[in-house]
Amino acid sequence: MDTTRKTAIITGASKGIGRAISLNFATNNIDVVLAARNKNQLQQVHSEIEKINIVRSVIVPTDVTNEKQVKNLVETTIDQFGKVDILVNNAGVGRFKRADEFKLADYHYMFDVNVKGVFLVTKYVVPHMLARESGQIINIASIAGKTGFKTGTLYSASKYAVVGYTWSLREDLKEHKIKVSVICPGSVVTAFGKKQPERVEWSMEPEDVAHACNYLVSESDTVNTAEIIIKPRYNPRTIDWKRRRGKGK
Repeated sequence: MDTTRKTAIITGASKGIGRAISLNFATNNIDVVLAARNKNQLQQVHSEIEKINIVRSVIVPTDVTNEKQVKNLVETTIDQFGKVDILVNNAGVGRFKRADEFKLADYHYMFDVNVKGVFLVTKYVVPHMLARESGQIINIASIAGKTGFKTGTLYSASKYAVVGYTWSLREDLKEHKIKVSVICPGSVVTAFGKKQPERVEWSMEPEDVAHACNYLVSESDTVNTAEIIIKPRYNPRTIDWKRRRGKGK
């Protein structure tokens, strides 16, 4: 076991942003513990990391709303690596409707994953960071945690909660030399909330969010960037821009 190399837990690591963060960390010499509900998808990411042949990767199928499974995730990480240097709370879900069309089940679904999940994983990781007076927590929220949008009442509310939780957590832990940050991305080309990726011209790639995570773990020990808001620019990979221009759009 290389105790000099950092170890990171990434939730929601099976696809999209979580997958991109996992691969980014692996290529930057960080051991990764991949957590998500879908074991087969986790195995695919694990296989990609094995090809990099630099770091260790462990998969721990986990539902972040299940306290027993979360405890197992953290205990497995400690057993395998002896520490948790970085926690990325990335797991998230979304449903989008007019406010009166939501059912109570929609509320519980989003707040359980987006807020309770962050709370539970953080709760069980923090004691290990406190014991070492070292560590870093990065919560992936959303631009929806800074501003509202049509059909986004519940999703936006859950992400506002993550932003507020992060800022308060930072105050709890900064005297113990533990860094805490939140990233609020705008539109990202992923299959989030859909069977297929949504491809719109103003969107960023999952790797762009991963790059922001890598920036945070690379910054000086005398600095803790509290919040990063990432806004997309025109993405030429999403549409035939010349075709749109030809139609006067």
